[in-house]
Amino acid sequence: MKKNNYKDKTRGMFIGLAVGDALGAPVEFLPEPSDAYIKEMGNKIEHFHKNLRAPEGVWTDDTEMALCIADSLLVNKGYDSYDVMQRFTNWANEGYRTYDGKPACDVGRQTMHAIEDFKRYPVISGNDTTESAGNGAIMRLAPIIIANTFPNKEYPTLQDGFKKGKLVVNPGDDNGEFIDLKDITPTLDMAVLSCRETHNSLAAEATTALFATTLYCALHGLPKNHIVSYCSRWIMNEEYDQFYLDNSKALIDRALEKDGEKLCNLGGYIVDSFAIALWGLINFGSFKDGMMAVIRLGGDTDTNGAIYGQLAGAYYGYEAIPEEWRKNVYHAEEIIKIADKLLEMPECPIIKTRFEDDKNFEEPK
Repeated sequence: MKKNNYKDKTRGMFIGLAVGDALGAPVEFLPEPSDAYIKEMGNKIEHFHKNLRAPEGVWTDDTEMALCIADSLLVNKGYDSYDVMQRFTNWANEGYRTYDGKPACDVGRQTMHAIEDFKRYPVISGNDTTESAGNGAIMRLAPIIIANTFPNKEYPTLQDGFKKGKLVVNPGDDNGEFIDLKDITPTLDMAVLSCRETHNSLAAEATTALFATTLYCALHGLPKNHIVSYCSRWIMNEEYDQFYLDNSKALIDRALEKDGEKLCNLGGYIVDSFAIALWGLINFGSFKDGMMAVIRLGGDTDTNGAIYGQLAGAYYGYEAIPEEWRKNVYHAEEIIKIADKLLEMPECPIIKTRFEDDKNFEEPK
């Protein structure tokens, strides 16, 4: 059975994020109907080109924040909540990880509020939640998934069948191997924690857990139909489960519709962006075709492109991304090196968090 190429897939996930971000940025939130303008541009959107904010091939906040997380994981050899937020603060206010070294010009409203609050109140109590659920929490997940993937670990090859919390490798075989719950729980815990830093709401946390499991399934070689059907199997949280049950029919129905009409010109709601990424993966046969379709939906094109790019990059791999895109996106070589370093991490624990209800909570020094 073919061995899973984790290096190709993890490179694809991180470069895919940057490519989708850079391709979608020039047409983000065009006046409706945006599809008319995109159609007039013809093949131009298939190539990197400069826009009002950035030169050709340059990405925006989606990739910048992912790089902040990646830097923190590598420096600290794990997830340090305070360090992640300090890097976000330096990014927003001082230009850390922006392409031109200037303060970030494309900071989401919810993210900016979280950064401003962090300066005054770095510790978060269990009651400090919000109803807002922007898509910023899943646009930057790639480094967390990569850092929690260990190529030398003998992951079973994923095949048909599942149990709650497990995937059965050889259904019907009493000696079959399983992907156990413990293999993905640390990944989900860290993904949700990274969400809470800026998007501390049930909808954002539940969707982040769903997207993290979706990336996990794509990275580990599940076929497309199983990626969709399994994306909630490992979530052992009653609130998240209930959120998925309440929203799954509408989400999956939209993702399965070939024309994508119900996904056009949407804003930054996290569930919508998750549906768009699934739609792009399910209905198209290549990284490129799915990416072009996602961007042509209009709306929050750079973030939707970044989210789809992570998922499709994990599924198809780096070599399946068009060479023009993977070679010419800004700082491509550095992003590849970072992805490789994350994959080489021998472990990636949660070191400390700023949330009082978390077992890893520590007071700031």
